[in-house]
Amino acid sequence: MIPEPDAAAGRRPRTRLLVAVPAALFAVAIVTTLVRHPDGVVVSSDPGYAPRPVLLLLIPSVLAVGLTLALPRGAGASRVVPRRPRRLRAETAGLLLVALGFPALVPFLPLPEDYVLVKAVLFILVPLTALGLLARRGGPSLTIEQPSPRWWVPLLPAVLLGVTSTVGPLSQGAPPAWPPLAPLLVAAVATALTAGFGEELLYRRLLQTRLEAWCGPTAGLLWASLLFGLMHATSHGDGPLWADALQAITLQGTTGLALGLIWRRWRRLEACVLGHVLLNGFAVLVHLVGLVV
Repeated sequence: MIPEPDAAAGRRPRTRLLVAVPAALFAVAIVTTLVRHPDGVVVSSDPGYAPRPVLLLLIPSVLAVGLTLALPRGAGASRVVPRRPRRLRAETAGLLLVALGFPALVPFLPLPEDYVLVKAVLFILVPLTALGLLARRGGPSLTIEQPSPRWWVPLLPAVLLGVTSTVGPLSQGAPPAWPPLAPLLVAAVATALTAGFGEELLYRRLLQTRLEAWCGPTAGLLWASLLFGLMHATSHGDGPLWADALQAITLQGTTGLALGLIWRRWRRLEACVLGHVLLNGFAVLVHLVGLVV
């Protein structure tokens, strides 16, 4: 009697490959960045920041990952259940096009304000409108199951990541001088909206979720984080594009891993947004408090 083929066994090599490839890219990126920058790198694209050791800059993400895994998940499952596979693949392809197209578009944007506007349109307006219309016509392509932790549990690793990355001995440092108050507030609000909310919406809530449904939780997390890192390649760094891409995977990509794990464990977008807003704005908040005090 000929045994029936095991469909799950047939998928395992594909799943392992989808995990191994991005994991190897992360490893190559980190090693290459360490070799190219033994004296450290400048994380921020804003002027005036001093180089910081690469391994030191990775510690906040490592701490956030460890805390995320140590904290209780809560009652219930954290799972993505596909409902309409064909449409799910089409949605994933569209989101991948946005994730890959935006960094390719950045060098051609003439003004800094264009960067913010284009990101708001591509990361927030376009995907929410398109996916909303599709869901109204045929229902959602997937279902997200959430566990039920205490409300503050997902916030802890997010706060740890945001605070340790921006102030203290593990931070990227602060600029030698701050801009005037009005431009600073406008920039902080725009960054909170387009980066803190927009990037988390696109890369975690929309893209990572669909990649998890398509290729598994670990592969989805790795690929979404890799793409999140690459999104910063053309706006951070001053070397050849390939080196800037590897540096972005090393630094912003590992931050994406920490934020993506928070999303995968608890499915609370507000925790990811909080962590990202603190990453970009906690130093600004400290500065503003200092002005008042």
